[in-house]
Amino acid sequence: MDPERTEAEMTIFRRLGIPLILLLFVPVSYAQDSALPFSCTVTERTERLPEYVSPPGPNLYNNSPGLKVGWGIDSPTGFVVIDREVWVLFNSGNQYGTTVRVARYRGADFEHTERQPDGVIVVEAGVSTHFCGGLWYDSAAGKLYAPIHCEYEREISPPAGWTRKKTRLATSTDKGLTWHLEGDILTDCLPDKGDWLRFSGSYFEAGPADFDFYADDRGGYFYIFSCNSYAPKNGRMNNFLWFNEVARCAITDRMAPGKWRKFCRGTWTEPGLGGRSSKVSMGSYGIYGRVIYSRFFKKYLRIGVSLGVIDKRFTSMGLGDGSIFVSSCDDLSRQEWTSAGKVIDNPDNDRFGITLTDGSSRDPFQCDRSLHVYNYWLYNIPSRALDVTFGPGTTPAAGFPRYGSYAYEPLPESGDPIVSRQTRMVGCNSPENIYGGTGWTRRNDPAYFQGRAVECGEPGANVQFSFNGSGIYWRAIADTDGGKADVFIDDKLVETVDCYYRDALPFQFASIRTGLDPGVNHTVRVVVRSDRNPRSTGTNIRHMAFEYTAESYRASAGFSSVTGRNNWHYRRWDGKHYDTLRFVAFTRTAVYDAQTGRSDEHRSFANYWGDDDSCRVGENYQIPGAHRALRTWISPHRGRIRIEGNVHTDTGIGEGVSARIMHKDRVAWSSPVASPGVTGTHDITIEVEKSDAIDFVVEGPKGKKVMWDPVITYVDR
Repeated sequence: MDPERTEAEMTIFRRLGIPLILLLFVPVSYAQDSALPFSCTVTERTERLPEYVSPPGPNLYNNSPGLKVGWGIDSPTGFVVIDREVWVLFNSGNQYGTTVRVARYRGADFEHTERQPDGVIVVEAGVSTHFCGGLWYDSAAGKLYAPIHCEYEREISPPAGWTRKKTRLATSTDKGLTWHLEGDILTDCLPDKGDWLRFSGSYFEAGPADFDFYADDRGGYFYIFSCNSYAPKNGRMNNFLWFNEVARCAITDRMAPGKWRKFCRGTWTEPGLGGRSSKVSMGSYGIYGRVIYSRFFKKYLRIGVSLGVIDKRFTSMGLGDGSIFVSSCDDLSRQEWTSAGKVIDNPDNDRFGITLTDGSSRDPFQCDRSLHVYNYWLYNIPSRALDVTFGPGTTPAAGFPRYGSYAYEPLPESGDPIVSRQTRMVGCNSPENIYGGTGWTRRNDPAYFQGRAVECGEPGANVQFSFNGSGIYWRAIADTDGGKADVFIDDKLVETVDCYYRDALPFQFASIRTGLDPGVNHTVRVVVRSDRNPRSTGTNIRHMAFEYTAESYRASAGFSSVTGRNNWHYRRWDGKHYDTLRFVAFTRTAVYDAQTGRSDEHRSFANYWGDDDSCRVGENYQIPGAHRALRTWISPHRGRIRIEGNVHTDTGIGEGVSARIMHKDRVAWSSPVASPGVTGTHDITIEVEKSDAIDFVVEGPKGKKVMWDPVITYVDR
C-alpha cells in the first residue's frame, strides 16, 4: 500500500473488493523503520456479520430484540470451542449490576450461531463484570474458565481521569448458564479501596484489565495482556500514558488466584496480586487487540489498534491513527515483540474492538496463513471483518519513534525501569542548557513540561548540557514537521534521531543512553541536521528537557497520602512544637436548594494535608493558617545536596507572607513573598547527615496560598 495514497482512494478500492496488498508498500529508510518478515493481503466485509460484532439498529441500549450490549460492543468479544461447537459469551448490557446476565450463542463457527438462554453471575455491588477478554474450556473436567475485566471505585472519576481496574476469574460447569466467582487474579501494586491516592505524584496506576487472553498449549501457559494506564488523580485522561503489561499462569494451575506472575524486567517473578510489571512495547506503543499463533510462520502475532489512540468519549490527548497494526514474537516467555506494521492503513478508523479467529472462524488461538480480524466498537456501525492472508515478503514498520510516552515525573511504584527512573529533570528554559547557532525560538504549549519547548530548524544549530550521571534522557517533541538530529556524548556521535511522526508526541523520549560512568562529567550535544524524513514537512527540532540519572526528589512528584513516602513529610509548626498533619482526600459541604428545600452534600477533591484553620500542604503549594505550613524532607543518607526551586503567590495575595528553608534550626534561605507575581528563587547547596530534616516553611496571614515545588538532588555522597 502506497503510504501517500489517500484514504479516499483506499475507500474506493474496498468498495470494489480490491485486496489491499501490503507487499507493495515499499518502506522508507529512516531511523524508526524496520520490516516484519511477512506480507499480507486484506479484503474487507461489512455485510452479514453476527449481531454480537455488528448490532443492528441505532438504539445504543437495545440494539436488537432481547439483546442489550450497553454502549454497543465496547469490549473484545470472546468465544470458545465446547464439544466441537463454537460458543460466544459476553455481557448482555448490565455489567455494572449485581446480577449480571451473560448472552450465550452456539453454532458451527464464530459467524454462524444461534441465541441460547442467557446465563447469570451474581457479584457484590461496586465492582463491574465484563466478560470481554477470552475464554478457555477444560474438556476433561467439563469446566469453563473466563477472566473478567472489572472496574471499581468508579466514584473517583471525576476528579480522577479514570476508574480503577483489576481482573477476576469466573468458572462455569454448565456452559455458561451459571457462574462461580473464584476471585481476583490480577491487580495493581496498591489495589485496596482508597489506595489510588497512595501513589506518588500526580498519577495512579489504574490497574491491569481491558485485556485479551491467550492459551498457549505449545508453551504450557495462559497469558493475559492487559491495557493499563497512568491516570491523573485530578484531570482528564491522557491516552499517551496507556501501556501494555502481561502476566502468565501455568495451564496446570487452571488460572487460580495466586498462581499468576507478572512480567517485570525480563522475569516472571512478580505476583499477579499486588505485584509490579514492566511495559511490554510492541515497537514503542502497545496494541489493544488479540494474540494468535501462526503455524505457517511459526510466530505469535498480536493484532489490533495502537494502545493510546484517542477515545473521544474521554480525552483529546493521544494518538490519532486508528489503523490496524500487527507485531510478532517468537517466544512468549521472552516477550520480545517486533515493531508494529500495518495490516490496514486506515487512520480515521474509530473501531477499537478486535476479535481474531483462524480461517475457519473456529479457533481463537491458532491459524495457518489465513485469519479473520473482526473490528467493531460501540455504536460505530457498520462493523467489519478483515479477511487476511499472509505470505512471503515484508511489511514495513509503522515508523513509531523508538521510545513510548512517559509522564514528566517518575512513578516509583512501577516495576518498569524507565517509568520508575530516578532523574533530575532540566527544562529547556534552564540556564544549564547552552544553545548554539541561530534560529532558536520559544514554543508554548500546556502539554509541554513547564509549558514550553524551544525549537530550531537551522542545520548546525545545537543545544548542549553537562551532567554527572550514568544515564541521559532527551525529551524532544515529534511532529509532522520534525527533523533529524545527531546526538553526541562527550563529542562522540552515538545516534541520529528522527523527530518526524504523523501526530504530535510531547511525552516521548527521543533518545536514552545509559551505562555511562557516573563519576565523570559528561556533555550531551544535540545538533540539527539538514536532511529530513521524506514524509516530514520541515526540519524542526523541538527540545523540551534533559533528564539525567541522579538521586533527586521533587516535592510534587513525591507527594502522596502516605507521610514519609519518598522521604517527604507534612507538618505544622507554632514556633515551638511540630505536629504531623492529617491527610484529606475530599471535602464535603452541604448545599441548600431553595426550590426543593433540600440540602445535598457536595464533594470536592482536596488531596492535601491539614485543614483550613491550622494550615495546608498540597502537592506544589503551602497555605499557612493558625500554624506555619511545613513540608519536610528527611535525608536517607549523608551527602551534599542541591536545593532548587522558586516561590510565588497566587493572585490576590497581600503582603506579609514569607518562605524559608531551615536545616538544623538554622535558616539556609529565606525570602519575603510580598505580592502576586513576585518570585523568590533559591539554588543552594548544603551538607546533610543521615536523617537530617530540611524544612520548607511558609508563614503569614491565614489562607494565603504560596506555590512552591522544591527539588532536592544529591550532588555527591
